[in-house]
Amino acid sequence: MSAGGGTSGRSGSGHLGQQRALRFSALFAPRNRLRVATIGGVIVIAGFAFGAFFNRESETLPLNNAIWLDRTWVYGDIGDAQMLEFADRLVAHRIGKAYVYVSSLDIDNRWTGGPQGADGFMNSRLAVAQFVDAFKSQNDRVDLLAWIEIWTHLDRVDGYRLDDTNLHQNIADFSRLLVDQLGFDGVLLDVKPMFAGKDDFIRLIRRVRSAVGSEHTIAVAATADLTPHDLRLQEIPTIAPGTMWSSNFKQRIMVLADEVVLLMYQSYRQSRLDYVNWIAYHVETYVNLLEANTDILVSIPNYGGASSAHNPEVETMEAAIDGVREGLRRLDEVERALVTGVAIFSDEQLSEADWALFREQWLQR
Repeated sequence: MSAGGGTSGRSGSGHLGQQRALRFSALFAPRNRLRVATIGGVIVIAGFAFGAFFNRESETLPLNNAIWLDRTWVYGDIGDAQMLEFADRLVAHRIGKAYVYVSSLDIDNRWTGGPQGADGFMNSRLAVAQFVDAFKSQNDRVDLLAWIEIWTHLDRVDGYRLDDTNLHQNIADFSRLLVDQLGFDGVLLDVKPMFAGKDDFIRLIRRVRSAVGSEHTIAVAATADLTPHDLRLQEIPTIAPGTMWSSNFKQRIMVLADEVVLLMYQSYRQSRLDYVNWIAYHVETYVNLLEANTDILVSIPNYGGASSAHNPEVETMEAAIDGVREGLRRLDEVERALVTGVAIFSDEQLSEADWALFREQWLQR
C-alpha cells in the first residue's frame, strides 16, 4: 500500500531480476504507508512543553529541517487552530519544509486524489488548494513541497515506463499546476523503484525544471545504496553486491535538483552499528560528491511495520540521528556545513518523547 493507495512496479536493476521483484512490496510499501490516523493527536499540542525560550530561539535560527506529511493532511478536516499549533511546533523545532503528499501517478497515467486515492486528482484539487492556503495563512515560514509518487513500472514483472516522453510531459504539466495554480513552493519527486541510475530520470528532472522554472524548488527522493562497494562487510545475501547509484549519477542528480533527500530506511540492516555506519557512509559520500549549490537532507525513520527491509528496532530515529552525526564527524568543518538538515518520516504522530529526542539528539547536538 503506497501513500497514494496503489501498488505497482518491480526493481529497475537488471542484476537482481525476478528475485528482487519478489521483494518489491516488502521494500517499498513501508516508505509510503504513512498513517496519521489521529489528526488531533498529531497537531494538538498542550502548551508547548519545551518552553517559551525555545520558541524565542527558533525565531532567529535557520529552519533547516523537514518533515513528511501524508494524505491525511491534505484531504482531512483540520481546523485553523490546530493548523496554527502544528505549524508553530514545526518552526520551534527548526523545521522549515514539509513534504506534503498530494498524488500518485497511477498505472493508467491518471493522477490520484481523495482520502483513499480512489478519485481523480482534478476532483480533489480544491481540497488541496484549500489546505495550502490554510497552512500558509497560519505560518508562512514553512515551505510546502508537493510530494508526488511516480512508479517506474506498471507491474512487478515488466512494464518499465520512465522512458516515455509523454509520461515526462504529464509529470511536468502536473508539477506546473501544483506550483502555479495551487500554491506549492515546489515539488518532491518520489520516483521508485530506482536502484540503479537511469538517464530517463535525468531527462524527467530536466523536463520538470522547464515546467516549474528556477523560482520553484525541485527536491528528489534519493534511493539509498543497499550494498555499496565501500561497505563490503555489510553484504546482504538477498541483494546483489553493488546495488547502488554510481558516483556520476549522484552528481548529475545533485546538479539538477535543488534538494536531495537521502532515504535512510529499508536498509536490510539487522544491527544498530551496521545501520549507523550505513547512514554515515551516505552522508560522507554525498557531501564528497557535491559540486553544486544543492541542499542535502537526510530522511530519518520513525515508523513500525517490520519487514525484511525494515527492522523497526534497528531503524529508529535515534539510531538514524546517530548515523548522521557519525557521518558529520567524518567531515571537516566546511564539509559539515553542506548537510542542510534531516527530514522526519513517521507513520503516526510524534510523541512528546519523540520530539524531546529530536531536540536533544539533533537540535542541541
